[in-house]
Amino acid sequence: MGGVEYGGGRGEQRGGESCSTSIHQVAPGKDFVNIPFYADEGPAWSLLVGVTRGDLRFHRLRVARSGRISGRSNEVLEIFHDLKKPPGCSLRADAALAPDGRSLCVVQQVENEQTHALQLQLEAEEKLRPLPPLAWRSLGRCMPISADGHIWAVSAIQLSVSSFHLVMQRLFTQEEEDAAGGRWELVGRPFKEDCKFDRSLPTWDGSFLQGYVVLPGHGLDGGTLILLSLQNGVFFTFDCSATPEIQWTKVTHTSDEYYLPINGRGLYAQESNAIYMLWNNVVYEYKLTVVDEEEERGLTRLKLHPPARIDSVCPFITLKGDGFLTHLGWGVMCSVWISLDLSCGCDYLHAIVTTFQIGPLPGDVKVLHSTFRRVDMLPMKHMDEFKLCFVQ
Repeated sequence: MGGVEYGGGRGEQRGGESCSTSIHQVAPGKDFVNIPFYADEGPAWSLLVGVTRGDLRFHRLRVARSGRISGRSNEVLEIFHDLKKPPGCSLRADAALAPDGRSLCVVQQVENEQTHALQLQLEAEEKLRPLPPLAWRSLGRCMPISADGHIWAVSAIQLSVSSFHLVMQRLFTQEEEDAAGGRWELVGRPFKEDCKFDRSLPTWDGSFLQGYVVLPGHGLDGGTLILLSLQNGVFFTFDCSATPEIQWTKVTHTSDEYYLPINGRGLYAQESNAIYMLWNNVVYEYKLTVVDEEEERGLTRLKLHPPARIDSVCPFITLKGDGFLTHLGWGVMCSVWISLDLSCGCDYLHAIVTTFQIGPLPGDVKVLHSTFRRVDMLPMKHMDEFKLCFVQ
């Protein structure tokens, strides 16, 4: 459901011009539910939603196997943990779930400081623990990634108007030590690429590194690839098990088509061999094909087809909010969108959470449950300070 605006009263909606046919209007106190009465309502998934306004706050959502979102419409999202503001202002944060599912690796970018990594325990009383210093630290964005049974951290540094570096490091933990043990190590050498950038294209959120998606089974020997999305429609893959000489490979695509960057963590669906992401409240799909396999070099090259618009699954006006997708399991996806509409008179943020399934045909979206939640991030003086950082 796209193109719904806030205006006038506190959370009052006005219908937009291009609402999706997949879902009826929802409002505070009014959900849309398309779940049969006999569906399994047992608890299945717990999600953490990271929102920053100087401090970084983790909210928690729970979803049943049926796709039903726990709680009541328009209630305040549960606060799981607050990461108090370090010296300087937190500009952004990215997170990745550890392979064992018991903690989050959080990489935080702080104003005028180098990025640093933390570990958020999901079950322990002492929730926050520091991680070792990153082996490669910079002032730019560094994204943690859970792939191939390990935690990785990738940085993309623009060196000039025509070149950039890609740097990958991996977290090595030591089981005999506590969670703060271990070390980060660079994987291979920084990869330098010469590339001309089209200054007429949008810069999106200003970060050179836009997002990524993990592609299991796409390496030459069935290993894992990490596909990175950069500014200007540039995409690269990193092979987690390849030798350093061939770990980085440029993704080919149709240069005359308009390519959206992958926003944060994209989702890969094996059944459709496609990548899904949420951009401006619309779900997009990128189809993948293998165009080149050089067995002697151990090289796999992918082609990314132009993005296809699937549908809009939340009712906030575009360009006035932040949103992400996550894959829950059994074909169920979840989108979280937080409105940053300045015309709203409420003293809290509005979030809409939607669970849905994507069918095999274009636009085939089955919405299961869509509901409003309040995000309490007082004081609400400067809306532009707020940012939805991740959904894990």
